[in-house]
Amino acid sequence: LAPPDSPATLEPSSAMGVDDAEVGVITERAYARIGLFGNPSDGYFGRTISVSIQNFFSEVTLVPDQQCFSSRVSFEPGPYDWNAFDSLTALAEHTKAHGHYGGVRLLRALCVRFHAYCAERDIPLHAQGFTLKYRTDIPKRAGLSGSSSIIVAGLRCLMKHYDARVPLEDQPHLVLQCERDLGINAGLQDRVIQTYEGAVSMDFSDEKRLVETGAGRYERLPTSVFPELMLVWGDEGSDSGATHADVKRRWENGEPLVRETMGKLATVAAKARETLLAVDSDEASRRSTLVALMNENFDLRRLMFGDEALGARNVDMVMTPRAFGAGAKFTGSGGAAVVMCPDGNDQWEKVKEACEAKGFKTARVVLNPAPCAA
Repeated sequence: LAPPDSPATLEPSSAMGVDDAEVGVITERAYARIGLFGNPSDGYFGRTISVSIQNFFSEVTLVPDQQCFSSRVSFEPGPYDWNAFDSLTALAEHTKAHGHYGGVRLLRALCVRFHAYCAERDIPLHAQGFTLKYRTDIPKRAGLSGSSSIIVAGLRCLMKHYDARVPLEDQPHLVLQCERDLGINAGLQDRVIQTYEGAVSMDFSDEKRLVETGAGRYERLPTSVFPELMLVWGDEGSDSGATHADVKRRWENGEPLVRETMGKLATVAAKARETLLAVDSDEASRRSTLVALMNENFDLRRLMFGDEALGARNVDMVMTPRAFGAGAKFTGSGGAAVVMCPDGNDQWEKVKEACEAKGFKTARVVLNPAPCAA
């Protein structure tokens, strides 16, 4: 992983075993994201604000089959797809740290969905086969959207390989379908920010539109309106699918607490958007409001999920910065937190020192601007 205050770096793509003589090799990246406000209401007809960050990313490489007329498709195992272990203990420890699944299943699901998408729209696909391989430095199960980043990078590779355009507005729903095919409980937020990049305010409140088109209403926000942010993460991740499963069931059963809390989370995102864009207002007041909204966001999640589901160490990751007057909340479903220090460098250093003393890692967030052509 990268040093604390710099963007993540991986070795050049040749480190993935790509022969320089191979023709037509395609490599694409998708970056980690931070859910800043409103999450997890994106999966419940709410509103969110999210940013793309350069601190971590996933990279997928597509190597066209070099044999003439070969239509063979294959996948190379990645860092979490091990099938051989030195011992039963090694197997158990690896599974505890990384879960049961790796990234190959994500790429397989993508290929199936991409094929169906193109078939439904009579988009022609040539017959040349390929091999897909991936690598990632996004911390596993840290709420930074590592899984969807692999799919997004893979989709970009497939579009280039086949010269087949999937409109930007269709891409988040396509990526989400891949994950749902695998039983992953998720909303559109992560897929939107990883395909659009930059900073995006998302409105999913139009249920009819969302059901019919698979898309909400998205507004790009200038990255310049965001104050400096700190990223904090630990070694104890969370399975976002499992974390959301119970709340999803409670939502579908019409539980008032869940329904009302999701509405409040959407309001948090709407207020945060208004505050972020009020750049001519008093800066101290603006930052104070954003900190309060960030803390309210976490408190609402905590009320809905409960500490047992969130995990004691995950809660401590948020409450440690808050003890110094900072704003803090999960970046996703747990495993990492985003922190805002409204009082400047002294507060920043105190929060950093306290978090690292508890074994958490910290980094200065590096925002990833949207492509100029987007």
